[in-house]
Amino acid sequence: MKSNQQNKPAIIYQSLYLSNLLLLPVGSFLLLIFYLNQTKIKTKKQKQKNISNFNRIHLIRSIQVSVLAGLMLCIAPIFYILFSDQFGVSIMITAFYFVTLHACFVLVGMLNLARAMANKLPIF
Repeated sequence: MKSNQQNKPAIIYQSLYLSNLLLLPVGSFLLLIFYLNQTKIKTKKQKQKNISNFNRIHLIRSIQVSVLAGLMLCIAPIFYILFSDQFGVSIMITAFYFVTLHACFVLVGMLNLARAMANKLPIF
């Protein structure tokens, strides 16, 4: 099935979310923020929507899930290590937590990318 030009930005946004998790963590997120600012500037200048609601939902959802992933993958393990009494056990649990949760976020990203390619709204 071919993807049409209408859902191409949504595919790019979801791909940037996956890139944020797998390749370039900060760079891809900053690019998502850049796209968000560009869409807001365009809509303010021209008083019309240049981006469809479908693409806007995919953009906002990918930013929201990126922020959630950042908080849950970086901030939560640091707090667990800092407030734990046993350092060795906390490192082991943190590594298990990170790998498991990271895999879950990648699977969510793959699901949302597939939904963007199928012209459907993201689930998460």
